[in-house]
Amino acid sequence: MRRDSRGTAEVGARGRADPDTGLLGVIGALYLAQGISFGLVTEALPTLLRAGGVSLDLVALVPLATLPWMVKVFWAPVVDNRGSRRFGRRRGWILPTQGLLVVALLAVAAMPINAQGAVAIIALLAVASLAACTQDIATDGLAAERLGRPRMALANSLQVGGMVGGLLMGGAGMMVLSDWIGAAAGLSVMAGLIALTAVPVLVWREPPPPVEREAGSARLRTFFRSRRGWALAAIALVFANGHAVSTALARLFLVDQDWALARIGLVIGSGTAVAILLGAAMAGPLVRAIGAVPTAVAGLTVSMIGPAVWFLAADGAGPVPTWLAGAATLGGGLGEGLSSVAVFTLAFRFAHDGRQAGTDITMVQCLHGVGGMVMVGLTTALVARSGYAWGFGVALGCALLAAAVLLSTRRTCEPDRFSLSPPVIDEALDEHALPQSHGSSG
Repeated sequence: MRRDSRGTAEVGARGRADPDTGLLGVIGALYLAQGISFGLVTEALPTLLRAGGVSLDLVALVPLATLPWMVKVFWAPVVDNRGSRRFGRRRGWILPTQGLLVVALLAVAAMPINAQGAVAIIALLAVASLAACTQDIATDGLAAERLGRPRMALANSLQVGGMVGGLLMGGAGMMVLSDWIGAAAGLSVMAGLIALTAVPVLVWREPPPPVEREAGSARLRTFFRSRRGWALAAIALVFANGHAVSTALARLFLVDQDWALARIGLVIGSGTAVAILLGAAMAGPLVRAIGAVPTAVAGLTVSMIGPAVWFLAADGAGPVPTWLAGAATLGGGLGEGLSSVAVFTLAFRFAHDGRQAGTDITMVQCLHGVGGMVMVGLTTALVARSGYAWGFGVALGCALLAAAVLLSTRRTCEPDRFSLSPPVIDEALDEHALPQSHGSSG
């Protein structure tokens, strides 16, 4: 096995404890914390505010609290360029932001969940989102820098699994808790769970940076100074659009089919989350066996089951049975889990080979979010004029386009598997890559 000069994948083979194992526990806990906070902001709090008598006009402002997740790329270079000498370059960001997240959620718990407290709650949720997404930048950078290449697929399975699992806890779990013990107590429990996820970070000691870096070296434009960066940007913009469009339209379609909201939430919401978790669990071993690009293409192929089934349902007559909606949800979610882990494994490898891991991963995440948001908006407008069948047809087309982009860029994104000759850095263009002594293959 080729040794990665910055990874630690071979340490266990030498008879010593593998530090990647402890680091994976740290990373998994942090992704779970991010998922819990995101579920609270996007699912639980809008529902709780509405149940508390808050007007729909105010509830409609809650999504603004997630704005930091959309624009976090603009301060990602600061997280890469600054760190604490005492606590560690990444740990020095993770611990304070984790603390701020807990404090913000406890402050929300202390507020009345009604019209009088709504504005303050939305502001506090924005603070919580700012803390969580900044922690995410540092966590992604930590994973990409420290983990050996063989562990990156597993790390991305933990990322997807932790985020989706946390989303279920912070969304559906919080709403169940609020029924049992009240909203304030439920929020306190969630804050306590997030605080517990900081324990692995507290006991872990971050080694010195793995690469000597120039002060202030991280820049957004550096991401685009390599063909590999441009290829990843194209993939990020398109790979999840088919599933995003299909899932968003499926909810609206079932509302128009007179499905109860609880039934839609169970079949589409919870069903999608469970299917993505299953797909993410399968993706790690598959990436190791056949590669990231083939796994992503396989995931996109499976995900086409979802929009294909919805297309047939929308083009036909009569009500949609639960089993059919469940089959579409299972296929779409499984494929999304597979393709997400595979694509972000490519992104983590790219970041691992450069000097600005947090910035590089964050750029891919933000492009991914922007692509889905734009396509969902455009396709929803199309459905209003042409009907649901056209919208689900667009979702199928998005998945086919994503597969084509992945296949056409496979040698650039995964050169160690698809290059006809050993990878050669393009000196004139690839300013992102480290010197050869640090390992630059993809």
